[in-house]
Amino acid sequence: MFNRIRKTNNEFDQGKKELAKVFFELEEFEDAPLKMALSTYESLRESTKSSEDFFYYLIEDSIFTSLYATFYEKIFQAIASHPERALDLIDSFSADVDEREQIIATQTQHHLNFVENYGMCNGCSSCEFHQDVAELISYYQRGDINFFTELFLGMQTMQFAMEYFLYDYIPSNPAYAKLCGPEYIQYWRELIYNYCKVKAREL
Repeated sequence: MFNRIRKTNNEFDQGKKELAKVFFELEEFEDAPLKMALSTYESLRESTKSSEDFFYYLIEDSIFTSLYATFYEKIFQAIASHPERALDLIDSFSADVDEREQIIATQTQHHLNFVENYGMCNGCSSCEFHQDVAELISYYQRGDINFFTELFLGMQTMQFAMEYFLYDYIPSNPAYAKLCGPEYIQYWRELIYNYCKVKAREL
């Protein structure tokens, strides 16, 4: 039994190393995930007319990309469960982009209203998920732009990395499907977010 446990742990550790390698390999690309996130951040800052607008859109985009990450988690979980259907699942996910982004945009607006109203909601279709963003209220009340900068860069980088992994890495090497389970993706998210927190403090 203990040998089986050690083998499982060794496989998990090896999988984490492979995912870490993928991310830091992506960071060597000309269009690296963090580089694109920083570019998006600068574009947002330059396009807003005031610091208040910038803060508002920083929160809105952070919520949007956070919600988008949950959809990536679902497709990765589906691939892990059905690796033989990976390409079909990816094609279906790609085809649903417009519908998915409309759903996310609606949920984002509902969650943003909830945060702006300090946790009050008169009833909306996203009520059951408001607790997912409740922790943002205190940062919003304090006007903590550093927190939302970290969140924005972390979630943007995560989305770009997940996009690369889904559309480029898995189709070219189906063996990556074994790294799509929830425990692997949770590790990858934490790795990317912690990396971005450090980089955000350098701004």
